[in-house]
Order: sequence, then C-alpha cells, then structure tokens
Amino acid sequence: MIEIVENYENYINSLPELIDKSYYKTEFFIQKLGLKHATYYRKLKSNSFTHQEVKLITSLLFPEEILMQELQKSQEDIKAGRTVDFEDFKQKLRAKYII
Repeated sequence: MIEIVENYENYINSLPELIDKSYYKTEFFIQKLGLKHATYYRKLKSNSFTHQEVKLITSLLFPEEILMQELQKSQEDIKAGRTVDFEDFKQKLRAKYII
C-alpha cells in the first residue's frame, strides 16, 4: 500500500513536466479543467490538483491508454454476453433523439 502512495506522489510531482512536454498548450488544460489561470498555475506549482483533476489531466495526457482500457472493457463485456442487439440500439437512439 505504501508503494502505491509513493507512486502516486511521484506521479503528482511529475505532472508539471508531463504537461510541459505534452503537445497541448496550457490554455487547453485550463479550459478542460475549468480553472482560472491563476488557480491553474498555483495548483501546478504546489502540486495541489484534486484527484478528479489528476484523473482528467491523465486522460488528456494519455488518451491512447484510456482508449485501450475502454476497448478491453468492451471485449470483456462481449465475452460476458453484455451486448445490445443493433436493432434495439437503433430504436433507442431514435426514441432518444426523436428521429
């Protein structure tokens, strides 16, 4: 358990560098997080992002990993039989969007 906490702390400490090395501009993160500029820079400097903000930043920094997790979950759902018939899916979409 201690190792998990230490890994998380190391990750939090590396966030400024990861954000800096990403292809995204600072404004992108500020907009996605819904923070003011001053608040963003204060949290970045003091490593005080909330765990929800860290999760969002991580998904923005590593979209491929998020996609792979979703695909793996989808494959598990298919194997477990948690699927929806295409015709039922179309009917639900039509009902939802009144098409």
